[in-house]
Amino acid sequence: MPNDALRDPYAVLGIPRDASQQQVAGAHRRLAKRFHPDLHPDEQTANHMRQVNEAWRILSSSARRAEYDAGHPTAGTPSSGHWAASRRPIRPSQPTTTRTWATWRATDAETRAAPRTIRQPGEVQLPQTRRPTPLEIGPRTFRDSGWAALIVAAVFLALLAIAVVVGKLA
Repeated sequence: MPNDALRDPYAVLGIPRDASQQQVAGAHRRLAKRFHPDLHPDEQTANHMRQVNEAWRILSSSARRAEYDAGHPTAGTPSSGHWAASRRPIRPSQPTTTRTWATWRATDAETRAAPRTIRQPGEVQLPQTRRPTPLEIGPRTFRDSGWAALIVAAVFLALLAIAVVVGKLA
């Protein structure tokens, strides 16, 4: 294995250079669980754990992290390819117009000039929703009222009371 002191802490933890402190802590926690010597007592995982702890020591402190970044400006990037240091940053294109829908306000003249829908008397406008038409409800009967439920409940309680009395008497 190459010199462990020169390993890139970003590569050891598997995070990008612009990672937040929460991402650094999460990566350290994940790798510490994976390579903990209590779970894996062999020397190879102990070596991995040393590298993870050294990377955490550097990246956990904002001062040590800034010092490392200043001393290693291209660390964590291959010498060529997509992530090369010579790659120009991507800048978003400028909008084609400065007038957006969020800032658009209609003037009084524009409001008056807007087309209107004129309905003829007696014209029925259908709703613009996709809701189903309501079911046709017929005339209400006695069974649909609350009185029928009340009578059924009273009869049930009376039968229950009779059963209790007969059960005690028998």
